[in-house]
Amino acid sequence: MRELFPPGKLTELAGFAAAVNCGLVTGVMYDLFALLRKPFKSPVITGIIDLLYYAAATVLAALTLLYINCGTLRLYLFAAMALGIYLYARFPGRLIRSKKTKKAKFTKKQLR
Repeated sequence: MRELFPPGKLTELAGFAAAVNCGLVTGVMYDLFALLRKPFKSPVITGIIDLLYYAAATVLAALTLLYINCGTLRLYLFAAMALGIYLYARFPGRLIRSKKTKKAKFTKKQLR
């Protein structure tokens, strides 16, 4: 398999940026799966949806590592993925969750 970034000065930095992007996408996937999980009250269905999320996140991370550097595991790439998840949860994820909560409260008030 051919590496996404050929050897050079910016290889590590480009791989780090790609791993951060993978983390951001993982955060978006988490919110999307949370929307799928919301209407179901059953713990069994919630568990199944959670397992689907974990499987999708694992496949995404594995494919990203394969695409970045032929699957070579580097600690800094996992740290970059974690950084991407943190950045998503801290900024856009927080805004999205707060708007969902406000909308849900507004809807509950309208139903009363």
